[in-house]
Amino acid sequence: MKRREFTRSHREQIVRRATNAAGYVTCEGCGLVLGKKPYEIDHIIPEALRPDEDRKRPLTIADGQLLGKECCHRGAEGKTRQDVKRIAKAKRSAAKHMGFERPKKPMPGRDFPKTEKPKRIAKDALPPLPKTQLYTSRG
Repeated sequence: MKRREFTRSHREQIVRRATNAAGYVTCEGCGLVLGKKPYEIDHIIPEALRPDEDRKRPLTIADGQLLGKECCHRGAEGKTRQDVKRIAKAKRSAAKHMGFERPKKPMPGRDFPKTEKPKRIAKDALPPLPKTQLYTSRG
Protein backbone atom coordinates (compact mmCIF):
# COMPACT_ATOMS: atom_id res chain seq x y z
CA MET A 1 0.00 0.00 0.00
CA LYS A 2 1.19 3.52 -0.77
CA ARG A 3 2.63 5.70 1.99
CA ARG A 4 0.16 8.32 3.19
CA GLU A 5 1.31 11.93 3.45
CA PHE A 6 -0.04 14.73 5.61
CA THR A 7 -2.15 17.38 3.93
CA ARG A 8 -1.10 21.02 3.96
CA SER A 9 -3.67 21.89 6.63
CA HIS A 10 -2.43 18.99 8.80
CA ARG A 11 1.16 20.23 8.48
CA GLU A 12 0.10 23.76 9.41
CA GLN A 13 -1.75 22.49 12.49
CA ILE A 14 1.26 20.41 13.57
CA VAL A 15 3.54 23.45 13.22
CA ARG A 16 1.09 25.56 15.26
CA ARG A 17 1.02 22.83 17.92
CA ALA A 18 4.85 22.82 18.07
CA THR A 19 5.10 26.62 18.35
CA ASN A 20 5.77 27.84 21.89
CA ALA A 21 4.30 30.94 23.58
CA ALA A 22 7.16 33.14 22.34
CA GLY A 23 6.39 32.15 18.74
CA TYR A 24 9.36 29.84 18.17
CA VAL A 25 9.02 26.40 16.61
CA THR A 26 10.26 23.68 18.97
CA CYS A 27 11.16 20.07 18.29
CA GLU A 28 8.50 17.77 19.69
CA GLY A 29 11.09 15.06 20.23
CA CYS A 30 13.56 16.86 22.50
CA GLY A 31 12.08 20.33 23.05
CA LEU A 32 14.93 22.18 21.34
CA VAL A 33 13.96 25.62 20.05
CA LEU A 34 14.55 25.40 16.31
CA GLY A 35 14.01 28.99 15.24
CA LYS A 36 15.04 28.99 11.57
CA LYS A 37 16.70 25.57 11.68
CA PRO A 38 15.22 22.97 9.33
CA TYR A 39 12.54 20.63 10.58
CA GLU A 40 10.44 17.81 9.20
CA ILE A 41 6.98 16.51 9.95
CA ASP A 42 7.11 12.77 10.43
CA HIS A 43 4.73 9.95 11.28
CA ILE A 44 4.93 8.96 14.95
CA ILE A 45 4.47 5.30 14.00
CA PRO A 46 6.16 4.50 10.67
CA GLU A 47 3.73 3.67 7.87
CA ALA A 48 5.50 0.37 7.20
CA LEU A 49 4.80 -0.80 10.78
CA ARG A 50 1.10 0.09 10.80
CA PRO A 51 -1.48 -2.69 10.36
CA ASP A 52 -3.47 -2.67 7.10
CA GLU A 53 -6.71 -1.70 8.89
CA ASP A 54 -5.00 1.36 10.36
CA ARG A 55 -3.69 2.46 6.96
CA LYS A 56 -7.21 2.60 5.52
CA ARG A 57 -8.33 5.40 7.82
CA PRO A 58 -7.32 8.99 7.01
CA LEU A 59 -4.36 10.58 8.80
CA THR A 60 -4.92 13.06 11.62
CA ILE A 61 -2.58 15.54 13.29
CA ALA A 62 -2.26 13.09 16.19
CA ASP A 63 -0.42 10.74 13.80
CA GLY A 64 2.35 13.26 13.12
CA GLN A 65 5.06 15.12 14.96
CA LEU A 66 7.46 17.94 14.20
CA LEU A 67 11.11 16.93 14.59
CA GLY A 68 14.26 18.95 14.14
CA LYS A 69 16.23 17.63 11.19
CA GLU A 70 19.57 17.77 13.02
CA CYS A 71 18.56 16.87 16.56
CA CYS A 72 15.92 14.12 16.43
CA HIS A 73 14.95 13.17 12.89
CA ARG A 74 18.16 12.38 10.99
CA GLY A 75 21.63 11.39 12.13
CA ALA A 76 23.18 8.53 14.07
CA GLU A 77 20.56 8.39 16.82
CA GLY A 78 17.72 9.89 14.79
CA LYS A 79 14.21 8.55 14.45
CA THR A 80 14.65 7.66 10.78
CA ARG A 81 17.62 5.37 11.44
CA GLN A 82 15.78 3.65 14.29
CA ASP A 83 12.67 3.26 12.11
CA VAL A 84 14.68 1.65 9.31
CA LYS A 85 16.08 -0.92 11.77
CA ARG A 86 12.64 -1.67 13.23
CA ILE A 87 11.05 -2.02 9.77
CA ALA A 88 13.81 -4.39 8.60
CA LYS A 89 13.40 -6.52 11.72
CA ALA A 90 9.62 -6.64 11.25
CA LYS A 91 10.09 -7.78 7.64
CA ARG A 92 12.56 -10.50 8.71
CA SER A 93 10.17 -11.71 11.43
CA ALA A 94 7.25 -11.82 8.99
CA ALA A 95 9.32 -13.73 6.42
CA LYS A 96 10.45 -16.21 9.07
CA HIS A 97 6.86 -16.67 10.21
CA MET A 98 5.79 -17.45 6.63
CA GLY A 99 8.56 -20.02 6.27
CA PHE A 100 11.05 -18.10 4.17
CA GLU A 101 14.69 -18.31 5.14
CA ARG A 102 17.60 -16.10 4.35
CA PRO A 103 20.15 -17.70 2.04
CA LYS A 104 22.93 -19.37 3.96
CA LYS A 105 26.33 -17.79 3.67
CA PRO A 106 29.56 -19.67 4.16
CA MET A 107 30.87 -19.47 7.69
CA PRO A 108 33.50 -16.78 7.92
CA GLY A 109 36.79 -17.86 9.39
CA ARG A 110 40.38 -16.92 9.65
CA ASP A 111 42.56 -17.49 6.67
CA PHE A 112 45.00 -20.09 7.95
CA PRO A 113 48.23 -20.52 6.04
CA LYS A 114 48.17 -23.33 3.53
CA THR A 115 50.14 -26.41 4.50
CA GLU A 116 52.61 -27.79 2.05
CA LYS A 117 51.89 -31.22 0.69
CA PRO A 118 54.60 -33.75 1.51
CA LYS A 119 56.77 -34.59 -1.44
CA ARG A 120 56.42 -38.11 -2.75
CA ILE A 121 59.50 -40.22 -2.67
CA ALA A 122 60.10 -42.75 -5.42
CA LYS A 123 59.97 -46.41 -4.37
CA ASP A 124 63.44 -47.03 -5.75
CA ALA A 125 65.01 -44.39 -3.53
CA LEU A 126 64.19 -46.18 -0.24
CA PRO A 127 65.75 -49.43 0.99
CA PRO A 128 63.32 -52.34 1.18
CA LEU A 129 61.74 -53.11 4.51
CA PRO A 130 62.96 -56.26 6.28
CA LYS A 131 60.71 -59.28 5.93
CA THR A 132 59.09 -60.43 9.13
CA GLN A 133 58.13 -63.97 9.89
CA LEU A 134 54.55 -64.44 10.85
CA TYR A 135 55.08 -67.79 12.52
CA THR A 136 58.04 -69.17 14.34
CA SER A 137 58.65 -72.86 14.77
CA ARG A 138 59.17 -74.22 18.26
CA GLY A 139 61.97 -76.44 18.25
